[in-house]
Amino acid sequence: MAQYKIDNITDVYWASNEGFKSGRDPLGIQNSSVATYSVLLPGLTNLTGHIRYYSLYCWLLDEYDRLDKLTPQKVHQYNFIRRFELAMAILMNGKGVRAVVGTDFVDNNNVARLKDGSYFLPDGADIGSEKRYWSLKTGAFGQYYLGSLIFYRLVKFEQDRRFYLRDRGKALASDVRDSVDEKTRNDFVQCLLSGVLQEKQIQEFKPLMLDQIIVGSSEWNTLKDFLVNPDYNESSLRRETTFLLLKDIESGVPLNDFVKHRFNNVNKNINASFGWYFYYLCEVMHYCIETIFSLILSEIDNLNNPPVSTLLHNIKQSIFLKFTDWDSSDNILALKDSVELDISDAFDKLKILIKKRDYLEGSVLAIKLLLRLYREYEKNKDDIDRFEDNNYLFKQRGIFGKSIEKDYVGCYLDYNLENYLNVLLSDIMNQHTFVAIRKTGNNNADLRKFINEDGRVYLIEMRYPSETTPRINSLFNFLQDLKYIGRDNQLTDLAKNFIENYG
Repeated sequence: MAQYKIDNITDVYWASNEGFKSGRDPLGIQNSSVATYSVLLPGLTNLTGHIRYYSLYCWLLDEYDRLDKLTPQKVHQYNFIRRFELAMAILMNGKGVRAVVGTDFVDNNNVARLKDGSYFLPDGADIGSEKRYWSLKTGAFGQYYLGSLIFYRLVKFEQDRRFYLRDRGKALASDVRDSVDEKTRNDFVQCLLSGVLQEKQIQEFKPLMLDQIIVGSSEWNTLKDFLVNPDYNESSLRRETTFLLLKDIESGVPLNDFVKHRFNNVNKNINASFGWYFYYLCEVMHYCIETIFSLILSEIDNLNNPPVSTLLHNIKQSIFLKFTDWDSSDNILALKDSVELDISDAFDKLKILIKKRDYLEGSVLAIKLLLRLYREYEKNKDDIDRFEDNNYLFKQRGIFGKSIEKDYVGCYLDYNLENYLNVLLSDIMNQHTFVAIRKTGNNNADLRKFINEDGRVYLIEMRYPSETTPRINSLFNFLQDLKYIGRDNQLTDLAKNFIENYG
């Protein structure tokens, strides 16, 4: 007779658990911010650090195809691209230029050297090398830049797992040939094929470096048009954002304050100006909700895995004690009209409280700020709803107008403070559980930050509010590469002329 032992029992596949894992956006609301800045700045990402990669990748693919037609290449297309990326990191080393692919690998002296001091690229670049600058087979090209190159209709990926140029990509490859002399181009290609980069060649290859785009060249004009011309769908949001950023730099606004400055100086006559105002509202609302979630997690830990009812009761009582000027029986409609907060100032204070890990004070401020946000929504409801609808943002979880109205404030205006806190805290907990389970997917990794079992709540992982990064640094880098902004971070005559003739 067959015998079954406990240690032979395995979970059925749908009940297995690969353990708890970390993950961003535990409430599933930040993608609405990402979708918003993707509308405002299409064609670049937070990881596309230099616009010349766009043209150089096109030229490389074209060169590879040309050579492959003459004599099938022994170097795989992916390795050809990977060697280029590592070689470029070597060329740019010590130039003070940020966001270059492979910089850390080169800085840490990981590139193999031959006896004559030459760099041996295959050891650090080729797929299968023991110590390599990039793990993904297609390099940073496939991981960071491909999406943008596809967006601009420069490159396509076919079923044979090979990359091909589209007509616009071939034209951009031709632009590179117009910018860089033939000998330099040919020597560089041979360097990639042989895998050997000599120290003395670094200066020779300077015309191909990321910061050496020739102003006025056909390459420069094509790349410049990506930023300052309307998109193929006739959207002007990226062009307007470029204009606004240059204006702010001209006025001395720090780069990291761009979005905040745009919020405080919104111009409804410029679509992108209103778009950044809208994005900021999304970010503030998300941060408020995530602050309250952090308080919930913190209290689960402080109360040593309490029952849900005890957890909610203690949080409510702690909040009530802080609302000394509010009556718990007052309804939200009356309370929201009494909130006098400057949104950006309050947001700055909230971030300071979170930095101090003061989740209770942070949550009190977050609740007031949510009510203040709803008043902002009431004041600009038509414009906000129109922006969401026109840019197909209305289906995004956590999008500002729909969420502040239907999830967090608007539908609870007749609730008193106590009932509002009951539903808000419960909804945030349920929202996290739903999102974490939905994200489980096929890998069975559990993303829950708390679990509710046997009537008690157990903390799995503490999470903190975070902001998204809206591509402004990448846009700044692009404008530096195109010589609109100097290495001293000041506007050049090109930028001043663009601003003066903008229209």
